[in-house]
Amino acid sequence: MKRLSNNAELYQYLLSLSKALEERNAKELAEIVTHASRMAVSNISTEFLGESRIALRKLINEERGILASQERGDVKDVLRQIDGAFDLRRYRA
Repeated sequence: MKRLSNNAELYQYLLSLSKALEERNAKELAEIVTHASRMAVSNISTEFLGESRIALRKLINEERGILASQERGDVKDVLRQIDGAFDLRRYRA
């Protein structure tokens, strides 16, 4: 997974992930990811990142083989990037 450089890229990633889950009839998981993507319009970056982190962790814990190995790796990579963004914010505070 390439490095996401901003929240707009995370938003697009969440939308594509949600669509893939919908196509695989994983509607509950798709809704969790879609809900997080809707937080992008809140204009509060930490809220969007936090909701995204919660949704992606839940996806990893509950997906039960719905994701391909590469997709699972991508989700974990995005989670690491979000964690890094939170760590950076804490360090700067």
